[in-house]
Amino acid sequence: MIPEHSILRLRPTYVRRFYVDGGRLGLGEKPGDTYQPQSGLWVSERWIASTVAAANPHPIEGEGLSYLADEQTTLREAIERAPERLLGPDIVAAHGAEWRVLVKVLDPWEPIVFHWHARDQDVQTYPKFFPGHRFGKDEAYYFLERPKATVPYTHAGIWPGVTREELIKAVRKGRDYALELSPAFYQRYEEGFFLPAGVPHRPGSALTLEVQQPSDVYTLLEREAGGKPLSPQQMHPGFPDLDSAFALIDMETAQQPDFLECYRLVPRRIEETSERGYGEECWIFPPEMTRKFSGKRVRVTSAIEVREPRPHAVFVWEGEGTFADVPVRAGDELFVGYEAATRPHRIRNTGNGRLELFKFFPQQPA
Repeated sequence: MIPEHSILRLRPTYVRRFYVDGGRLGLGEKPGDTYQPQSGLWVSERWIASTVAAANPHPIEGEGLSYLADEQTTLREAIERAPERLLGPDIVAAHGAEWRVLVKVLDPWEPIVFHWHARDQDVQTYPKFFPGHRFGKDEAYYFLERPKATVPYTHAGIWPGVTREELIKAVRKGRDYALELSPAFYQRYEEGFFLPAGVPHRPGSALTLEVQQPSDVYTLLEREAGGKPLSPQQMHPGFPDLDSAFALIDMETAQQPDFLECYRLVPRRIEETSERGYGEECWIFPPEMTRKFSGKRVRVTSAIEVREPRPHAVFVWEGEGTFADVPVRAGDELFVGYEAATRPHRIRNTGNGRLELFKFFPQQPA
């Protein structure tokens, strides 16, 4: 049932991964508590407003899909039942009843292994390597203010002048040799980074809000994670071997001059909405970065009136209040349909501290 106001409350969705959790998702008392011996995986990610199924060894049907809070209905099914109410006519006309964005909270205790994601053109040109996938995976990060665990440094890109053959040789020798070929940056609170698909990277251990294309494609460039060896199925799903995957790494983008500074993200205040009431909106994933997704941080001291041109997902990070008269508190997530998003509505802080939430927008229609 789609409520009259077209705002859907979603229940949390947690996903298993091959890296050790940092204990910051509230699923255990200490890092690593979520380990599942039967699969060899940890529950180290929360997926928000997801219509994407996770690609994992020992698959669980529907893993990764978000469900409406009080129903056995997935967000994907709800959108298919009422596409124009929830997505709006422009999105439906452009690509049908599809929610083309995926949001995650990553909770790594140690850095996630060195890896890369396919580009759109790779998935379209070589479908046999990417069964079940239709999109590549551009992604972007925002580093949340929580303990940063063991190694809060992200490697991204490849140093200029390194050849593909040198990268292959280093990966074969081991992780430490491969990481020598990749620059790194410190994961600063309330900053972020845009990571184009095709670029090798190794995310650090800070608690990370990630927005990306609706895809779960990856190819790993290390042979173990969490002290455990990785199977070929985990390392290069879809490829017959790791060597077959190296040709698709985007060396040109990965070796751009000033790569780390070029893709660094710093919040940008939106004056128009921040001046209307007692609160502040900032772009943390600005729309000029890519047409594939965007995102805002909203901080409310009293109340702020907003209106958006498109539907969006909402993740409440701190405090409590109301979103268009829907009660919310830290940890809640909503899907704000087109009908509700495009009408003026208020976000109110009803608690004693600051109300902070994030908004995430899907691919812009061409």
